[in-house]
Amino acid sequence: MDKWKCAMERKYFKYILLAGMVLLCLLLFYSCGSEGKKEKKPESPVKQVERDTAAKDQYLVYVSGAVAAPGVYELLEGSHVFDAVKAAGDVLPYADVDGVNMAEALHDCEKVYIPLDPNKTSPDALGKININKAGRDELQTLPGVGIKTAEKIIAYREAHGSFKSKEELKEVPTLGEKKYEKLSSKITL
Repeated sequence: MDKWKCAMERKYFKYILLAGMVLLCLLLFYSCGSEGKKEKKPESPVKQVERDTAAKDQYLVYVSGAVAAPGVYELLEGSHVFDAVKAAGDVLPYADVDGVNMAEALHDCEKVYIPLDPNKTSPDALGKININKAGRDELQTLPGVGIKTAEKIIAYREAHGSFKSKEELKEVPTLGEKKYEKLSSKITL
C-alpha cells in the first residue's frame, strides 16, 4: 500500500506542479501582454497646456488660421489679440489681417481666427499672377502678354475651366513655348 500511496502522491505532486507552472505562465503572459497592447492615443492638434486653477489672472485662448503654430495658449489677463498671435508664432505671409482687430482685448476661453488672403494661397504665390483668377489688366502685366493674349487666356479659361497646371497655358492660341518660358516664373494657379 505504501508503494501505491507514494505513487499517488507523486502523481498529485506532478499535477499541482504543472498547474502552478501554467498559472505562472498565464500570469506572466497577461502582465506582459497587457503592457505591450496599450493603445497610444493619437496626437491632438491642440497643444496641451497645464493650467494652474488657482491662477485667476490667466486666460486660455485658442489661436487658429494663418498663424505659424495654431493651438491653445495661456495668456495673462489683459492680453490682446496681438499677444495671442505672437504666442502662436506670428501670422503667416499670406494672412489677411485687415479684418482682424489686433488691439482687441481678450477674454478667457476665446478663439482668435486669422483668415487667409484668398488671392495669396501660399508663400510661393506672393507677387505672382494667378492665371485662374486674374483679369485682363492683371494678365497684361506679364512679360509678352498684351491685350489680345490676355483675352485669349480668359477665353480659354472660360471654355476649358481652370488651368490644371501652369504648363497648360501653352495650349492658349498664340502663347507658345517661348512666351511661356518668359512668364512661367511669374504665374501661379
